Amino acid sequence: MVMGRMRAAAAALAVAAAGIGTASCGDEPVAGGSDAATDAGTAADGAKIAETTIGCPAGSTGCHQGERWVCNEKGTGFVAQPCATGTTCLDGQCVECSATQACAAGLACVAGKCQSTPLAVLTQALPPALVGIAYKAALEASGGTLPYAWTLSQGKLLEGLTLATSGVLDGSAKATGSHSFQVQVEDAQKQKATAVLVLDVKDGGLVVTTTSPLKAAVEGEPYKVTLAAQGGTPPYFWGIVKGQLPTGLALGSDGSLAGTATSDAPQTFDVKVLDNSAPTLTATKTFDLPVKLAPLQVVGAQELNLFIAKVIVLPLIIVVDKVPVPYTAKLEAKGGKKPYTWQEVPLPGAVKNFLPKSGLPQGLTVTKDGAVSGSVTDASLVLEFKVPLSQLTLKGFFFSAEVKDSQASPQAKTALFIIPTVPVGGP
Repeated sequence: MVMGRMRAAAAALAVAAAGIGTASCGDEPVAGGSDAATDAGTAADGAKIAETTIGCPAGSTGCHQGERWVCNEKGTGFVAQPCATGTTCLDGQCVECSATQACAAGLACVAGKCQSTPLAVLTQALPPALVGIAYKAALEASGGTLPYAWTLSQGKLLEGLTLATSGVLDGSAKATGSHSFQVQVEDAQKQKATAVLVLDVKDGGLVVTTTSPLKAAVEGEPYKVTLAAQGGTPPYFWGIVKGQLPTGLALGSDGSLAGTATSDAPQTFDVKVLDNSAPTLTATKTFDLPVKLAPLQVVGAQELNLFIAKVIVLPLIIVVDKVPVPYTAKLEAKGGKKPYTWQEVPLPGAVKNFLPKSGLPQGLTVTKDGAVSGSVTDASLVLEFKVPLSQLTLKGFFFSAEVKDSQASPQAKTALFIIPTVPVGGP
């Protein structure tokens, strides 16, 4: 009987989640409770309104089916306020962008708005060139407003080389030596940025053309770059001759540097490349490879995007009055710097208004490593919550937990959890 009720509860949650849609959800509270009833109607001004029998905090907001809903001044229901074209509802507000909805190229998402960031030249070093050998390098910039236009602002290029307005430097150098010049990039809004670049031209031989530092790796995420060389006789053969790679990465003999970094420690190492001529030509270069930490996130196997907030669903718990049924679950996070430290924290005040019996019930605890365990023997502690503007009702224990990583200045994230119940022998 217990397993049957567990399967039924799991199925009910799955069906309810499927009916919610994919709209983002607000952090503000909304009407709910075991006796809540929701009826859609039309206000005097023609706006859609949903009345609730227990009311809602005036001014509270949420997202439902792509629309923004705001609790009216009387606190009797929610009025639909659709977002303008080009925006979407997120956390109860209409925004132009989010973590999953990027801005157009050249713009950055700042507080939900697509904004221009300061124009800057990203290219700080050029790959070396060989006399008489075709050369090509693309200059890069960031920020501002596309399109960009590149020009030579000081100095001059070596004979045989040209700089296109697209930022491509190409041609065939006709003299050796180290040559410096200044380039300028201008965006569509007439912002300008400059950088002084140095081009080393060698008289034959073999050169490593990949610049340092390498593209940064992110701990825990797949990484791959391919080292390149010019001159001599291909194919080339690569190896590490000094230093070491970040843990989890490896350099193949074909120059492919790939893997998944398992530490955030940056590394400096020397790479040697050999060609296929006789006698063999060689070249050595020192590389810096920075490793970044991914943003700290609380994750779960099942997440529900509700009007009230995003809720992470933990495994089902069986609650039988006066009978302790053991329960275990594990809170999960990713990113940041391990190890993590967990603790239960109060729900935000506004959300707590609709989850008055929130918090881990007597008998359950969460430890610093994120383990939730114990047993509950009082079924009256179970909270029933009806999600506004939907047919979804959740039963269980709601609580909030915070995770911190182990950086010197730790990142912290808080999430709302539900332990769904199968109340056996209780109301």
